Amino acid sequence: MKKRYIGHEIASRSAQITYYWILAFFPFLLMVISILTFTNIAQSEFMKYIADVIPAAIMPFIEQTINQLIEYRSATLLSVSAIAAMWSASAGVNALIRGIHKAYSAVDERAFWVRKLVAMFYALMLAVLIAGMIVLLVFGNRIGEYIIHKVGIQWQSYRVLWDFIRFTLPVGALLVALYIIYKFVPRKHLRDGNVWPGTLFASVAWYAFSYLFSLYVDKFSKYNQMYGSIGSIFILIIWLYMSGMLVLIGAEMNALYQDMKHARPAKRRREERKK
Repeated sequence: MKKRYIGHEIASRSAQITYYWILAFFPFLLMVISILTFTNIAQSEFMKYIADVIPAAIMPFIEQTINQLIEYRSATLLSVSAIAAMWSASAGVNALIRGIHKAYSAVDERAFWVRKLVAMFYALMLAVLIAGMIVLLVFGNRIGEYIIHKVGIQWQSYRVLWDFIRFTLPVGALLVALYIIYKFVPRKHLRDGNVWPGTLFASVAWYAFSYLFSLYVDKFSKYNQMYGSIGSIFILIIWLYMSGMLVLIGAEMNALYQDMKHARPAKRRREERKK
């Protein structure tokens, strides 16, 4: 795994992904908020769920920036934000796709415009997934109440079930997103068993890193004292950098696992020939 990490330049690819994600981060959030305006969900609700996955130290910075963007927004600004978010996010997704292809020692030979459209599709899918998850979390109680009246489920049983769903839904959304990326991006016929090792690793590692990094920043880090108001930007960069790296490492794990599975029958055949 160490040879793969160095040979496939995971660190530098993660830095490239981070650069584009930084450019897309705030336009992307503004685009998600714009999608949510078609519902009755308030901006505060959106920020509350974003705070569950983003280190607490950078939330004030994110809220302030988003509030300023919304305060001076217009139809033109929203259109420009959507275009900027899609273009920058697709560039980051393209870098991620190249890293995943590198893990499988493959080359994406499709035309530039095809790769760009595919990357924009994945970026839009992520925005819709985030918006859909938040809609379900906010309106889940009302939907659940309607269902229990129709089906006749006991209220206490429903509350336990819904609390479990609220806890596991973000984890499930992350697993689904990573599974789709690892399954379809390499453009190879991959069995589900060869996709889940990296999916599970990246999901668990990302949650563990986000939690531990949040604790470190809140209790021990001196970024704001060292860099002042731009300390939050450094925290955001580190968080996005490690997120991209973990996704790439997950792809490397899947590729390594698949190579090992294919190598076992070949080794067995060589041993049989020697006998």
